[in-house]
Amino acid sequence: MKIAVFDFDGVIADSRMAIFEAFKEISIRKKMPLITSDEIFNLSIKQILSKYKIRWYQIPHYLNLSRQIIFLNRDLITLDQQIIKMFENINFENIKFVILSSNSNNLINEFVQKNLPDIKFTEVIGGVSLFGKSRKIKQLAKRYSKNKNDFIYIGDEVRDIIAARRAAIKSVAVLWGKESEKLLTQEKPNYIAKSGYDLAQILNKFAQE
Repeated sequence: MKIAVFDFDGVIADSRMAIFEAFKEISIRKKMPLITSDEIFNLSIKQILSKYKIRWYQIPHYLNLSRQIIFLNRDLITLDQQIIKMFENINFENIKFVILSSNSNNLINEFVQKNLPDIKFTEVIGGVSLFGKSRKIKQLAKRYSKNKNDFIYIGDEVRDIIAARRAAIKSVAVLWGKESEKLLTQEKPNYIAKSGYDLAQILNKFAQE
């Protein structure tokens, strides 16, 4: 059985407006100009942290703050239309679905129950540190299969592609999320999905390998 591991924000959910509210609060607390939507799209998370002068030891504090603000603004989060298209074209045989995200478990579970009630996710793993996804992926691999070829990670950020590579599994970069095609292609993901239909075709083929 193959395992497709999905990031949440930017892949399944369009969280941009809620995330922007978090950036607003960080800007106020750091007494710095608000980052623009273009900058969010064209900068990796490491570059954004550098722009806001957030040091490594401050990351957990600001990540927790962001989760709280995003949760308070969860009504701004919508189901991405490309994921609807993906599920319309996916062959559910021979593949399981897992969500692995830095967002909170409570928000993800509430969102899935409301927006994807008919989709069975084998597991939802939230609250992952910004740069801790590779470790979580390795733990998943130990639980479900010793063969890392059975896993594929679907993300919208540079850190997602890097995490998949460090965990020695395949990756798919989707182009409807946070980061630009230019940023993502620089990290050389195994696949690039420009639409939900593209992603369905990639996963259907993966499930038959």
